[in-house]
Formats: sequence, structure tokens, C-alpha cells
Amino acid sequence: MDPYRTRKLNQSILEVLSDLLQVAVKDPRVGFVTLSRVKLNRDQSVAEVFWSIMGDEQETKQSLEGLKRARGFMQGKVGRLLGLRQVPQLRFVHDDSLARGLEMDDLLRKLEQEGEFLTEDQKRRQLKLEDLQPPSELIQGLRNVGSCWIVPHFNPDPDAMGSALALAEALVAMGRQVRVFGYPDPPTGLSDLPGFASTVSSEDAAELYAQEKPDTLILVDCHRVDRCGSLEDLLDRFETRLCIDHHLVSNRKAPDPGWVEWRACSTCTLVHQVIQVLAAGGGAGGDEPFELSLDMATNLFAGLLNDTGGFRFNNTMPLTFDLAGRLSAMGVDTGQVAHMTLHRYRPVGLALLELVLATFKYYAGGQILLARATQEMLAETGGLLSDTEGFVNIATAVDGVRFVAFMKEIESDTWRVSLRAREQGDVQTIAARYGGGGHKQAAGCTIPGESAEVVSMIVADLTAALES
Repeated sequence: MDPYRTRKLNQSILEVLSDLLQVAVKDPRVGFVTLSRVKLNRDQSVAEVFWSIMGDEQETKQSLEGLKRARGFMQGKVGRLLGLRQVPQLRFVHDDSLARGLEMDDLLRKLEQEGEFLTEDQKRRQLKLEDLQPPSELIQGLRNVGSCWIVPHFNPDPDAMGSALALAEALVAMGRQVRVFGYPDPPTGLSDLPGFASTVSSEDAAELYAQEKPDTLILVDCHRVDRCGSLEDLLDRFETRLCIDHHLVSNRKAPDPGWVEWRACSTCTLVHQVIQVLAAGGGAGGDEPFELSLDMATNLFAGLLNDTGGFRFNNTMPLTFDLAGRLSAMGVDTGQVAHMTLHRYRPVGLALLELVLATFKYYAGGQILLARATQEMLAETGGLLSDTEGFVNIATAVDGVRFVAFMKEIESDTWRVSLRAREQGDVQTIAARYGGGGHKQAAGCTIPGESAEVVSMIVADLTAALES
């Protein structure tokens, strides 16, 4: 049998039957039946007629009964209209592909409404502040606190210290005993944050631990004690530890229990949400409600402002401005906080910056920029490592640069490396390779080794990232 003639006859039968259903078959049970195709068998004695209908199981059953009742009439018409010597027997086959297709369309629409087809960046930008809800285990852990230490990461920035101070004030409002720890030589501006004067230096931690035996450790803007510098061994003694952090977890160790939410633009954003829950009061201990104070709001705004680079970094989202608006409405002096914490340098810091600028070196046709601050530079200027805060952002402002590495010599042949990426780069995986962490476009790690060796390693990693 000629396959071309068979296909042509299949189509002709389909067209005749479709016309008959529309104008000649009066049975209301077949009024909404759609014929999709006809398939003749090898000797053309049987024609399978595939049909579908929009309806439930009962309607499908009734339609099939109507088609069977009209079969003899339709066979006769097909033979006469097409002039067939041998009229094939019609056999009706229910085709559920339309129903399945509609179900799939419904499923796809539902998934689209739920944001399943959005990129991670698009999903983040659709986040609302209320979508960031603290885990119940963290809230319960904070309510169970009797006495606690709140510790930010070593060399804290305004997000780390602002988070610590705001959370501490909230826990004090709940009647808890709280100490916030800092480190020697804090960056310029931190000492002006509300409550900073009451922080305890890490150098006094061992003696205080022996005296007080606090029951809970709370890490903020970090999720492991190994990011707390010289305090690591002491903090590791705490049996009950909680963390609040917005950095990605590196591949070296699991985080402490708590809340690690990388979608948030700052840890202060998360702490704000935690305080909102705690301020409502309640819990097993029946805590009294309290208000978010102006000092809390000021500290939270400082962290939010700085971790978004003054709302310039690509982690700035609609919810960032929502939170900034809420804090500003409480009376936060946003201009003063910006002056206090953003781009503020001591004179010795500017002298140090001049030396660091002289180390700027470009690789990969100007797409990679590497800078260094050495112990020798610190000795020459009288500056501190804390004076280098913000230097890396100057490097990221250079046109054509996609990746930045700023190496700070924290001790002889040991380098704290701050990594930055512009556009769609990823430096978090590089930092994780050396036991560090952070975000795709802002991360850090510590690497031992001679300067030239570390430079070679970092440049090789960033060059590979350019090509990926």
C-alpha cells in the first residue's frame, strides 16, 4: 500500500467525519467532541478515529456512546462522499492528550506563578522582608538564654558590629545578661555606634569566661568560631552555640545551629527580623513585649548601609529599601550614619592608602586587579589593618576590572585576601577552596605563604574564573 495515498485517505476521512459531526450528527452527546486524527490499518478495513472532549469521566462516557450510535450513519456517508469501494469500519479511540496537555499547561502556569522559572537573582529581587522568617529553633534558643556572649567575626565591619549591638540591646530588654565582644584596633567609625562603648575586648575574654561561665554563644555575621580569630579555642568550649549570618557556607565545616540565609543583603536584615519576633513577647517564659529602639535601628541601618556599599552593590534589593525606609521612619539620622561609617579614614589611613595604590597591578588585560597591604607599610605609616577597611571598594571602581584581590598581611607571610567580582563573576568558590567563604561577588579567605607565591595562586584562580 502506497504510504502517501494512505496518509491522504486518512486526512480525507478525518475531514469528512469532522464536517459530519458539525452539521449532520444531531446527537447532543457529541456536540463538543473534537476529532484529532484517523489511522487506517494495513488493508484499510478498519479506521481508528481518535477523539477528545473537554469534560469529566461521565461526559467522556456519554460522548463515546453518542459516537457509537452515529457510527453506521457516518460510515455510510464516508463511503459515498469519498467514493470508496471498501468502506473501513470506524473504531473510536479516546485521545486524552488534550486533557493531559491542559493539565500540563495548568501545572506550568502554577510553577510560573510560584517563581520556579525565575533565575536566582530574579527570585531574590522578588523577596519581601516578610519572606525572611527566623527559624523557630533559633527563636526558642534565644528565649532560652540566661547569660550569653555575642561575638562578631574578627576585624568586624558595621554589619557585624551593628548586628551584635542591636541583638544585645534586644536581649537585655528581655532581661538577659549579655556581653558583646570586639577586637583590638576596630575600624574607624565602629566606636561611634550606639552601645559600642560597652563592648568587651577579646583580650579579656578568657578571664571573663572563667568568672561568668555564660550559657550561650551567639555568633553574628559568621557561622563558625574559626572566623573569630584568637577567640576560636575559647569559644569552642561553649556547648550551646547559635549563629545568624548571611554568608554562604564554605565547604570546610558545617555552620553552627541558627540561621544562615544567603539571600539577605546583610546580617542586620536578619537580626531585624529576629528582633521583630522577640519584641512581640510570649514564649514559654512569658517574655514581656518591647519596642525596637532608635539605637537598635541606628545600628541596623549602619550594617545595612555598609554591606550594600551605600546601596551600590548588586545585593541591594527592593526589600533593602523597604527596611531602610522603616528604620529611617523611626528617626535614624541616615546622613550621620553614612558619615560615621562610610569612606571614613584617619590621616594615617590615607598615608597607608597611598602606599596600597602604588601596589595596584593588573592581569589578564586589565580584567584582574591585585593590591597589597604589608606589615612593612603598616610600620611605615603607623596605620592599622583596620585602616584598610574599604580599600578594596576603590579597586572595584576601576573601569574594565572584573575581579579584585586585596591581600592584607596579618602576620609574617600570612595573608587575609578580600575577593570581589563585578558583573556575573563568582569568587565565593575561590574563597571556599582556601577555607573561607562569603558571597559570589564578595568573599574572603586566609592564605599562608610568601607574597609572590600567594599572588601566583590567586591570579591563576581568578584567570580561570574569567574563562569559566
